[in-house]
Amino acid sequence: MKKLFISAVALLGLIGTTNAQELELPKYQRSSLHTVLLTTVEETVEGAGDFTAQLDDAWQSYPFPAKYNEHKISFTVADGGAPKGGLMAVINQFSKGFEGLSLADAKNLLDQLKSGKAYQEDLVNRINEINEREKIGNQLIRKWYNIQDDGSYDMNLINERAEYNASQAAIAEQELTQRGVQAIKDQGEDLIANTFVTFSKLSMYNNEPIVAFMRDLMLFIGSQTPSPANIAVNAAANLLYNEGKDGKTAKTTTALYQLDWNDDVKNAFYDMFEENGKINMEKFNAYTFPMTLVGIDNVQTVTVFSGNRSEDLIIKENIIRNIDKMFLKLQKNYEVFAPVSQIISVDPLVADMGTKEGLKGGEKFELLEPVYNEQTNKFEWKSVGVVKVDKKQIWDNEYSLTDDGAVAEDTSEIKGTVLSKNKKAAPGMVVRQVVKKKKK
Repeated sequence: MKKLFISAVALLGLIGTTNAQELELPKYQRSSLHTVLLTTVEETVEGAGDFTAQLDDAWQSYPFPAKYNEHKISFTVADGGAPKGGLMAVINQFSKGFEGLSLADAKNLLDQLKSGKAYQEDLVNRINEINEREKIGNQLIRKWYNIQDDGSYDMNLINERAEYNASQAAIAEQELTQRGVQAIKDQGEDLIANTFVTFSKLSMYNNEPIVAFMRDLMLFIGSQTPSPANIAVNAAANLLYNEGKDGKTAKTTTALYQLDWNDDVKNAFYDMFEENGKINMEKFNAYTFPMTLVGIDNVQTVTVFSGNRSEDLIIKENIIRNIDKMFLKLQKNYEVFAPVSQIISVDPLVADMGTKEGLKGGEKFELLEPVYNEQTNKFEWKSVGVVKVDKKQIWDNEYSLTDDGAVAEDTSEIKGTVLSKNKKAAPGMVVRQVVKKKKK
């Protein structure tokens, strides 16, 4: 509490107010995100079904991830062509059997189908081409500064998201003298660097023809494997089929990209500002602001139909939850994309998160405190400890649908998840999950 009080006093002097009760600690500066639906024209397998309409409907109904600022640009759908290495294409390739396939090649094929590595690599290549061709990075920068065709711009979005006080905003609104350029640097760098775009490829299929192929491939491997090891392989193949043939599988493959805001890029951008207070659009349009691949992952979820709910409703809900699990996986695998959750109560310690964020109990979170840095005149978030999720008091905030297909309103009496006690916890703090480093 002492640190928090000192931080508040420092901010009080900075903004020149005389009423400490009017002071509000700054909110954590959230990352900005734009989402793109990646469409592809791929082969199909007899019996796999066509769920194009349901996939489109679910994507349109999916609520934007609440812990990010929506940085929407006009480019929302990308044509991914026909990527190589897709599941259906491989199944069709071996539709007449595996004759002539060596044991090593059969095992490699099974690994390829499980990992989807070749398919993901081809998708990344196609997305890189899209980023280059459509100048996605340029569109993101135009959004940040509201850049018009004549080169005029404003700082409204940056000021809004950074939540700067009036005196700081006034500096940024001056004509673009050297001081004005420096003000832009000071206000925008951290925000702009945390700008992300996801390219999501959705798919859905009936399980039976897919697991039948996987079973047959494993049985072929078993036929080429010496006894008695082949017995275990054959048993696993039949078990896979019997347990997996029912229902449908939703799959989301998402590539996460980050706007590359390095020193060279920033300097190139600042060089575009002219003395007349506008941006040189000839330079801007000729330059390509780069995007960097953070990572690509996929998530599969299986639905077996039961109960009185309609099949279409169950399919839609499964797809929406699958997309949500995909975002959760990216957040856990890549620390730079991990969001934070606001502390909404201190006694007990409660944070604004729940089952939708993948909580099951025991997860570790850093407790972050806002501390004023007198040298930089900015608040910085410092870790003051680690807390754990109480598995008995987790908020159920996962998406569910009403009978008419709309996302159901959350009617929980208590919104938030209880964490283990920490004496340093105070209002204004946030928590961020401790992310395990992904093995390369």
